[in-house]
Amino acid sequence: MPTIVKMIDHSPERPRRRRLRLIPVLPTLLTLGNLLCGFAAIHFAMRAMFAAGAGQDPATQLTLDSLRMERLMPSFLAIGAMLVFVGMVFDLLDGFAARLINMTSEFGAQIDSLADVVTFGVAPATLVVALMMQAWTPEQVIVTPHSEQLIGRLMWVCAAAYALCTAVRLARFNVEHGQADLGHGSFNGLPSPGAAAVLASLIMLHEHAAPSFAKILLLALPVVALVCGFLMISRVRYDRITQVYLVRQRPFEHLIALVVILVIFLSFKAETVAVLCVMYALSGPVRGLIRRIRPGKNGDNDPENADSPRNSTEKIA
Repeated sequence: MPTIVKMIDHSPERPRRRRLRLIPVLPTLLTLGNLLCGFAAIHFAMRAMFAAGAGQDPATQLTLDSLRMERLMPSFLAIGAMLVFVGMVFDLLDGFAARLINMTSEFGAQIDSLADVVTFGVAPATLVVALMMQAWTPEQVIVTPHSEQLIGRLMWVCAAAYALCTAVRLARFNVEHGQADLGHGSFNGLPSPGAAAVLASLIMLHEHAAPSFAKILLLALPVVALVCGFLMISRVRYDRITQVYLVRQRPFEHLIALVVILVIFLSFKAETVAVLCVMYALSGPVRGLIRRIRPGKNGDNDPENADSPRNSTEKIA
């Protein structure tokens, strides 16, 4: 009688490869537009550093052909900061487009995070370093990681820490939140677009400010970058702007306040944007302090104010 021998394969089972076959086209194009804005902002930061290294006066450099646009963005750094805000528009539209056509996906979440790391992490940090290098001559301060001057090394470390915190913030968000839930009005930690808006708005304000105030901003900017980085990886609660202030019903005085802000913006654009961005960044710690002083009176137990899980990166809107 023949003997049947059963061969047992002890080789490790190969993992099955997943092949991406379909992607949402419109949301992906908008996300790539966000990434392109970040790359362009880094490009203009490099142009500002090249001009500073060549010993050229930034005030004599023609940045744009239009005189009207020149007044709005008088330097390469101002253009880079403006591109960060344009990237925020693309970041808002890609999520809106994905929800509109009901095509949210894991691919969209991952590429959105990659774009946000560049536009809201690396680009603002590069703009901060470029501003420091443009403002001081090598005889005054050299902003590099191997500078012989302690202040130069500290400034570079602050900008680098901001970029690293942005990456950690986005990675943590993707791991902790896997499903879209737009009903909630807040999330934990300063969102990366909000942190980038603070730095970009202060850079634009520096380019328009009087010399005495510009010097104060110059010294404060590295510290602000470091604080924004820590706020991003913190658990401080922040409101989602459109959900809390625009979509929901609000008192009539709220509309009046928005109209007044709009009127002020028409006359003081850089100042208004900077104040609003800084106020948003401070709103989380201030409200957290108020909750500690007056527990149970600021919606702590309201489930609608819980951290909102999403299948895409966080947006301040």
